Amino acid sequence: MNLYNIAIDIGGTEIKAAVFNQQLKFIDYIKIQTPNNVDTFIKDTVYELVAMFKAKYGIEPLNVGISSAGVVDEHNGLVEYAGPTIPNYTGTNFKTILKPLNAQVRVFNDVNAALLGELSFHDYEAQNIFCLTLGTGIGGAFYNQSSQLYNGERNRANEIGYLLYDAQTKKTFEQRASTSALKSLMIEKSFAYKDDVPKLFELADQQDALALSILNQWSDSIAEGIAQIQIIYDPGLILIGGGVSSQGQNLLKYIIPKVALYLPVQYGHASIQTTRTQNHASLYGAVSKF
Repeated sequence: MNLYNIAIDIGGTEIKAAVFNQQLKFIDYIKIQTPNNVDTFIKDTVYELVAMFKAKYGIEPLNVGISSAGVVDEHNGLVEYAGPTIPNYTGTNFKTILKPLNAQVRVFNDVNAALLGELSFHDYEAQNIFCLTLGTGIGGAFYNQSSQLYNGERNRANEIGYLLYDAQTKKTFEQRASTSALKSLMIEKSFAYKDDVPKLFELADQQDALALSILNQWSDSIAEGIAQIQIIYDPGLILIGGGVSSQGQNLLKYIIPKVALYLPVQYGHASIQTTRTQNHASLYGAVSKF
């Protein structure tokens, strides 16, 4: 009998799967392309991955943690709503899918999982923490040290990407402030290195005028959203995650000074940091409650 846990992280582009021991150390890891969910289905892929790992390592009891894009009913293991990025995904129930394997299943929204993964490795003094992830879209998660994750009445809390719709541009917060939006802006502005984000930051540090202009326009949109988060949630700490968070202070220096511009005078805001668990936070978080 091996006391291992299986974690699956389902995104619009990739599915990551891992086997962890009780100390959250990797035993195995694979990454595959997310099926189109039209000809080949995510539910079948997840079942095959779990069955493969179970047989390979003789895992018993079988604990499976799943991190998923979309609006997730974490109690019932159900994807209640998913946007067009993943077709035919709404209604997917992972507890039902994995029942033939006699699995104990925990399912989390991907940003919730990422925040749980961060908190598995790092202690923060703040009682209320908001995690903002910048990626293909923008996601949010809210955590209170006593009551833990807050998902709202219909599991739709923290869907902050839909905030700040602008009628003129017909764009939401995430359509202006996600990493995808940054890449689109780089191409629109004819950045010489197309959508190479690390190169953009590098040239901005060298005071390249175009790079600075792009980062200032993008970070201004992020700051506007963070101001709304501050007003709505009043957190003690705001964490910024997603791949671009690896820029650390090099990212924050463009964002933090702009937040106060979108708040009443002397309103104040929470401490803002980038997450420290850079890689695989959602995988760690998916199994953190076993």
